[in-house]
Amino acid sequence: MQVPNERKRRQITDAAAKLFATRPFHKVKLEHIASAAGVGKGTLYVYFDSKEDLYFGLIYEGFAGMVDRLRARIADDHRGGADHLPAIVRELVAFAFQHPHYFELTRAVGKLRGQSESAWSQKRGELSDLIEQALRRGVRAGRFSDPHPELTALYIPGFVRSLIVFGPRGLDEHAVARHIIRLLERGILTRKAS
Repeated sequence: MQVPNERKRRQITDAAAKLFATRPFHKVKLEHIASAAGVGKGTLYVYFDSKEDLYFGLIYEGFAGMVDRLRARIADDHRGGADHLPAIVRELVAFAFQHPHYFELTRAVGKLRGQSESAWSQKRGELSDLIEQALRRGVRAGRFSDPHPELTALYIPGFVRSLIVFGPRGLDEHAVARHIIRLLERGILTRKAS
């Protein structure tokens, strides 16, 4: 029986990431990944239970990295301003555009199980906390009026998910980020003339 090692795992995930970045999920076969990684197909099963498991592992690494980068960026920003929300939205939109099949796949495959679901829940919670903190800073600074930042923090990832899953094809990443930021900062109501 083969013993897992981190170098070989990284070799597999690097090859898989390149393939998933250039082809739709359903067109990437485990044989393609094994060939690109220079390993036998059976070796993939030493590290991953299925193609979905491998894909979710890659996506989790990207998502966790995004959350960790945002946390570090906010911690290093000593201005204490309310300008973190646009950065968070831009990062979240960029992640969604880099991994568009993630949202559809989670719908098709269903909830993740075991440790991976626990890790996902923890990172999603960290992202919600970062968004909520940014909103609360904005409220304190007088920039935002939000009586329930804890709820808004849950809505924002939902905006992104809805656009990726149900939005028209050909959306521009930067236009989507600008629109969500504008919606959050200005709302949709017009101001009545005095």
